[in-house]
Amino acid sequence: MAALDLNTVRKHIEQRLIAELQTTPPVSIVFNNMPNKPTTDKTFVLSQLEFDTGEYITLGGTTSSNNLVRGNLVLNIFTKSGVGIGANLVVGTRLRNLFNRIIDLEGIYFQPPSGPTVLQQSAPEGYFQSRMTVDFEVVEQL
Repeated sequence: MAALDLNTVRKHIEQRLIAELQTTPPVSIVFNNMPNKPTTDKTFVLSQLEFDTGEYITLGGTTSSNNLVRGNLVLNIFTKSGVGIGANLVVGTRLRNLFNRIIDLEGIYFQPPSGPTVLQQSAPEGYFQSRMTVDFEVVEQL
């Protein structure tokens, strides 16, 4: 088999996020390489996908062997400031449910989500921000 296509992994995760956040009530989602000029009255989620460490699962050469590729999905949730945590937790609950107990999505194995954790300083300013992380693994078959 060929080496793992990281863009395919990214696409499957992003499609799952888009499908959920388009449902009622819709929430805007921004990915790493998208231009975004937020307005403080609109809720949005910033998704950052990172590929971390890997390891050999089987010994072998560049063919007929397996690697484990690990990654991390970071979801920053931005809601209107000054109205409490409730709206932020509603979005956080939707995102947790999206990945909680999802064992296999097109060969992507998810760990239990962490968060949402409230951040004291929002970036960009003017929002109430929390962060959620979801670790995942993919087996690369060479």
